[in-house]
Amino acid sequence: MPFTRRSMLKATLVALPAHCAAHDLGQGVPPVQGTAPVDAARAFLANQVRLLPGSPFYVRQELHRKGVLASYDPDKLLYPYRALAKLPQKEGIESGYDGWDSEFLRGHMTGHYLSAASRMAAATGSILFRDRVNYLVGELATCQRILNLDGYLAAFSPAAFDQLEGKPGADAGGIGVPYYTIQKIMSGLLDAHAYVGNKQALDVATRMADYFGKRLAALNAAQIDRILRTDGSRNPQNEFGAMSDALTELFKISKDPRHLDAARMFNRAWFVGPLAEGEDRLGGVHANTHIAQAVGLANSANVDGNLVELKASENFWRLVVHRHSFANGGNSFNEWFDKPGVEAGPSIDEQKVLPPTTAESCNTHNMLKLTARLFERNPRVELADYYERALYNHVLASVAPDSGAVTYFTPLHGQFRTYLNGSFCCTGSGIENTARYNEGIYFHKDDTLWVNLYIPSELSWRETGMVLRQQGDITRGDPVRLTVVKSGARAVTLNVRIPAWVAKPVTARINDKPQDVAAKPSGYLSLRRQWKAGDVIDLTLPAGLRLEQARDVSSMVSIFHGPVLLAGELGKDNMPASDVGNKDAFLKIAPAPVPDIVSTSSNPADWLAPLPGDPSAFKIKNAGPANGIVVRPLFDLHHQRYSAYWRLHKDTFRDRS
Repeated sequence: MPFTRRSMLKATLVALPAHCAAHDLGQGVPPVQGTAPVDAARAFLANQVRLLPGSPFYVRQELHRKGVLASYDPDKLLYPYRALAKLPQKEGIESGYDGWDSEFLRGHMTGHYLSAASRMAAATGSILFRDRVNYLVGELATCQRILNLDGYLAAFSPAAFDQLEGKPGADAGGIGVPYYTIQKIMSGLLDAHAYVGNKQALDVATRMADYFGKRLAALNAAQIDRILRTDGSRNPQNEFGAMSDALTELFKISKDPRHLDAARMFNRAWFVGPLAEGEDRLGGVHANTHIAQAVGLANSANVDGNLVELKASENFWRLVVHRHSFANGGNSFNEWFDKPGVEAGPSIDEQKVLPPTTAESCNTHNMLKLTARLFERNPRVELADYYERALYNHVLASVAPDSGAVTYFTPLHGQFRTYLNGSFCCTGSGIENTARYNEGIYFHKDDTLWVNLYIPSELSWRETGMVLRQQGDITRGDPVRLTVVKSGARAVTLNVRIPAWVAKPVTARINDKPQDVAAKPSGYLSLRRQWKAGDVIDLTLPAGLRLEQARDVSSMVSIFHGPVLLAGELGKDNMPASDVGNKDAFLKIAPAPVPDIVSTSSNPADWLAPLPGDPSAFKIKNAGPANGIVVRPLFDLHHQRYSAYWRLHKDTFRDRS
């Protein structure tokens, strides 16, 4: 069905195979006989797509390339690894990075940095990041060799796993969720192999996988269930990240069935079974813990077509997007999923309404990964529509456009953002996000190309020989222009997305000749021909103003202009001198009051006036208490209070759901 946040979820119920019908103690998800690998679309690696100037994505990527990501010192990242291996530190390096990277997530930033730097090297052609990746991999390989623990590599002792497994007297040394950090390291190494071509990284990751595969194989089913069951508390002490995803990625390279078997040990039947049946048991659990599990679930399902995993990962996406998400595509209150449907009413976070703890950034980082996995399986426009919403209105909005600093939560009602000064989980995913901007724009299969996002960029489609350039910033009302810079040797089909948000009929021209646009919103315009260098496709995607109601409070609305969530400027009253700090530093500061919008019309075009000189901003007029407030894209509004939700006066608004 077309993507709409207000669509009612109609989850398909499936009969589980007998071996999965009961969610027995210790069960992972076994393979389902008679299935086959999914062979659908594939995302392009970052080295085949370059962002071009002319969008906020390019600006933020450059901020990280030149500043934030470049500022990390590889030897500080290596400090805890060298300390464990009893190797000498580099001159002048006396500690690692403060915060979580030196505490319960010791060493996780090294994994994130490997992923970010590998992708940035590919996305921008940066030699600096290529060299840093190769240096880090070589030093980590040395640490692994010196430790001499059958392939073990981490910034902390194996005693952390002894304690997790319940061995008497084991002391984790303050390390929490050790498998979470292992996943970051393995994923970083695999990215170094994929994006920089570092073969040593694959060897280090393979040895790690073999170590942990043997370790898990030595445990019985009850032990495995105990250490991998993550729905017992809101903040599980055994969060294991996307271990299934990392091990599946390794299997796709190695073809060693042991790696896929190990991946499936992390796909737990207690989690997968109910999802495959369409059940929503997400309320009260830690959101990112289980989104990361769903990413791995979708990846392993794509490898061999496991029917239970296929259905479970699809249903998880639908449940989160349609029952547990905010207007900006993010989710969770204080890191937790609430009951289905809760959005703008009393929440799981102490019954607060839209508290400052909404929309953890890591969650949406992983939801984009999940969405891409599902698109690879079954290319459909609702996935691309959601990807765009979450990318523009959460992931992009989590990066300050002046400094490149990133956020943990994205408040949505009268608060302000806090820009992180430590090594939090969202710091790690945050430095990855900017290097990933290149990767959701285009997908391909055989001689078919999907153009999913409208971000100025240039694609080198090596399999066909085509080079395609895209121009135009849709957030500022620009038309889209696709230019064939280099033609291929055969005819190809371009599937150009017609977004759900278009407000008027779409027009398309090829070499200035009008084309028949049969596709409707939330569809694809298919154009097939033997393209020639110099061919130009011009596409107009008329954006309009619209309201979206909160699921649980019909008088609470958000305002969109095309794909972009608008937020209102509410000033800096009662803000700290600096909005940089710990993720929780300013949560107790009261929000600013958000004035009601009072109007006889529920069409925002009747009470929003364009702001002269800025096609993406508007001023509220003739709307009661909210008069005079300027609204602009949430991703452009920083270092002040704002609101993305408004109460439209109940006397003049009728529920039309």
